[in-house]
Amino acid sequence: MSTSPDPAVPLAYALATWVFLLHVDGVHADDAGLHEACEAVHSAADETTGNAAGERLVDRVRALLGGEGPAEVQAFASSLFGDRALFDLGEGDRGARTHRIRQYQFSRSLPWLARIWDRQADGAVAPTWMVIERVTDQVHAMDPNPWNDIDETRNLPVADFHVLWELDACTSVRVG
Repeated sequence: MSTSPDPAVPLAYALATWVFLLHVDGVHADDAGLHEACEAVHSAADETTGNAAGERLVDRVRALLGGEGPAEVQAFASSLFGDRALFDLGEGDRGARTHRIRQYQFSRSLPWLARIWDRQADGAVAPTWMVIERVTDQVHAMDPNPWNDIDETRNLPVADFHVLWELDACTSVRVG
């Protein structure tokens, strides 16, 4: 991950990772630049080419993203996926949310985004977007920047995840 103080950098990487994973699973964004960048990452013959393609993908996400807040990320998702972009995984109580997440996981098997409040490397507490891959007895959040050598994969017990997610009003983005 970049060491830039720009707070949108981690978000751009997380969104690029999410868009790429959806692309590989056959859910293509309605943006030719993103489509081309995803194809370049997917077809890269070596690490150097793949890293350069990944950076182009992140740059395209940055160009399309209007800000880092929930409304801007939801608008970004809607612009790419139209009415397939949904924001409802966080509705209801913990039991209802967990049921909806697992139902989505088993019916679609697609990654989704959640925004939690978490302690940052500098000790500050701030919102963080996570790419959620699966939920079992733990929430498995993918490394938001798989193109670098820093493993930032996270596993949180479901109850701990809910607490951190509730601090952000259970903000989520998925593709239906």
